[in-house]
Amino acid sequence: MRLAPALVLLLGLGGCADEREHPCRIAVKSLAAAPENRASGELEKVLRFGRYALPDIEQELHTASVTGRKRLLEALRRLKEREAIPFLEIVARHDESQEVRALAAEVAASLRGGR
Repeated sequence: MRLAPALVLLLGLGGCADEREHPCRIAVKSLAAAPENRASGELEKVLRFGRYALPDIEQELHTASVTGRKRLLEALRRLKEREAIPFLEIVARHDESQEVRALAAEVAASLRGGR
């Protein structure tokens, strides 16, 4: 039975994940997929997570629709986190949508202080 305390300790450590992780991921996915009449509310939810949302936004940009990607780019603009610039530059060069590429370049320029 000496194993039981060690097992309890290990299981307890597994639950130390940041409590924002799941709600943030859901908020980002909801922003990308929301109907137009709910998009602004979903955007506000994402913005409340601040820079913590950056990895989830980056991940969702790979699979979201054009509309969803544009919303996620707007979230990056509103977050004003310069660390998003390298990723924005990749999107500006490689996204399949010209509209998304142009918006990503615009957001990157605004974060650099160009606009």
